[in-house]
Amino acid sequence: MRYLLVALLLLTGFGCRKPEPAAPPQARLIVRFLDRDAVLDLGAVPVEGLWRLMNAGRWEPLEIRWKPGLPRMGAAVVGRTAPDWVLLEDPTQDTHRVIMRGPGPEELELRNQRMDPDERDALALLGVLWALSWVRR
Repeated sequence: MRYLLVALLLLTGFGCRKPEPAAPPQARLIVRFLDRDAVLDLGAVPVEGLWRLMNAGRWEPLEIRWKPGLPRMGAAVVGRTAPDWVLLEDPTQDTHRVIMRGPGPEELELRNQRMDPDERDALALLGVLWALSWVRR
């Protein structure tokens, strides 16, 4: 029984170590979707070449614009909404699973419902008046 307690204390002691500080990223790739962004921090500067994005089961090329300097920043724009994560393939054909950042569709829906009912009615009336003035021309 004593050995079990000693083993348990040793395991909890090693399991509760402070994590070693991670090196700052050498490069960051931001893939901008319509609703959220995918941010990939890379430990090393990526090699030149084609990056690809998994879209509906097919790899599609990404047009990335890299900025010089450290950390090296790159960005690509994708014209569709994204799930909670995406797959990216770098030029060395390593695959990266990137979790999306930013508000999801549910948060955006709640954010858009914050408008006061009177403000919504006034905005609807303004839209109707604009449509009538456009039709009248």
